[in-house]
Amino acid sequence: MFKKLKRILIIDDEEDMLEAAKKILEAEGCIVETAKNGAKALDVLKQSKFDLILLDIIMPTLSGYDLLRLLREKLDSKIAYLTIVPKKEVELAGVDGFIQKPYSPKTLVTKVRGLLK
Repeated sequence: MFKKLKRILIIDDEEDMLEAAKKILEAEGCIVETAKNGAKALDVLKQSKFDLILLDIIMPTLSGYDLLRLLREKLDSKIAYLTIVPKKEVELAGVDGFIQKPYSPKTLVTKVRGLLK
């Protein structure tokens, strides 16, 4: 459990991954919103602020890299990649963390806790 309710936005074009991560983090007491692509994420971000944004890299419309550049200009939220792309192949500049898919629920919670400290 987190001491204070934390707001998390998960951006991923895979519905199953979105729902699984949302359930895991909600069970830990987080408030979780989701977006299936970068354009929807930008709409959600106009309405709400988040403590952490979990961002897939490979998505239609806006890639995670493109979205990261846009978000870094506007936000001070922590941002971590949540992706199947191997870490050694990922450009990590400007990102606060990295979570490799597939992950266990315990790994997701542990990494998110570390990012939110």
